[in-house]
Amino acid sequence: MLWHEFCHVITLGLTRNKMPRWLSEGISVYEEKQANPTWGQAMSPRYREMVLGDDLTPVGKLSAAFLSPKSDLHVQFAYYESSLVVEFLVQGFGFESLKQILHDLGEGADINEAISSHTEPMEKFEKDFAAFARERAKNLAPGLDWEKPKRQSRAPAFLDADSFFTNRVDTPKAVRTNTVPAPQQSFLPHAVSESAPAADSTNYWELMRQARTALAGKKWAEAKAPLKKIIELCPAQTGSDNAYAMLAAAFRGLNETNQEREVLSKLAALESDATDAYLRLMELDEAAKDWPGVTENAERFLAVNPLLPQPYRHRARASEESGRTEAAIQSYQKLLLLEPPDPAEVHFRLARLLRKAGDPAAKRHALQALEEAPRFHEALRLLLEINGESPPAKESAAAAAPENKP
Repeated sequence: MLWHEFCHVITLGLTRNKMPRWLSEGISVYEEKQANPTWGQAMSPRYREMVLGDDLTPVGKLSAAFLSPKSDLHVQFAYYESSLVVEFLVQGFGFESLKQILHDLGEGADINEAISSHTEPMEKFEKDFAAFARERAKNLAPGLDWEKPKRQSRAPAFLDADSFFTNRVDTPKAVRTNTVPAPQQSFLPHAVSESAPAADSTNYWELMRQARTALAGKKWAEAKAPLKKIIELCPAQTGSDNAYAMLAAAFRGLNETNQEREVLSKLAALESDATDAYLRLMELDEAAKDWPGVTENAERFLAVNPLLPQPYRHRARASEESGRTEAAIQSYQKLLLLEPPDPAEVHFRLARLLRKAGDPAAKRHALQALEEAPRFHEALRLLLEINGESPPAKESAAAAAPENKP
């Protein structure tokens, strides 16, 4: 988010705030992916259908896509399409052309005139971009059959991929682009094929129907085959309709935690804001005592949302177990600011670490642990040990007083 917003500062400064919304957002999203391939947005089954359907907005009208969108999903798509325009421009005409366009806008030029001056006539630019976008869409998993079934009947209730994480953390999906999160709805139409599913089907819609039907019925083993097929043919799965999260749910239902962990790790490497996956990975890594893994996923989570207690607790525990005392102290201190559900435990662990570091604040945190839980035996024992290490109050006073002389 910081990278995205700082990019706005640069481009709006260069143009003296005289640039269209779509170009400002398009450059910021484009630059996200230049900094980190998992940032920004990527082609997905949803976007594929929109690009190849009727939702691709002409470049000259892209700002209107932000001002009067059909839905929250269309707002997200406007960000994505705008970044595609910037990518097309840079690839086809060079980064210098983009800089010249920004310069002209700052001098008061019209956006269409600026584009035509440094690329090609606007009419041709529009056509070439549309062809570029459609080619990108068609290249998403070419091994999958994307044709929607024609014979249809009512489908079972939709299960969103995010719902497969039982310890869901409420983090905005659009945190980097300041948009409203896309609605949690199925990308699969309510109607599905009546025909019997083919065992060797490569149809995306049919495979998703099979998987969702199996998961809805808690037939975890049956869900694995279609989901593995989708991942095999479309490994770059991101967004709420991704097969990785669904396959992880199937493995979790079967108590196959090693496989669940492996699948979620692949998802975490692909998606920069998969907070539900990061949280579940922290739990699995902590159970496996994989402290570097816990730390990595805690950092991933905190990069998206630093205002929730769970990642700080996991990071503190991982630092504590790894002997990184100062890092553990910092994480527990931040955790206390977020009003954790177990403050007594946090104060106790912090007191123990501070004592190890020779910090006199250890005593205060031991007392606070007992204030929260008066029968906390370990905290009481720690307090007694700290008191035993400190000089008695009378002796301390005597040592500090000046010597009386006749």
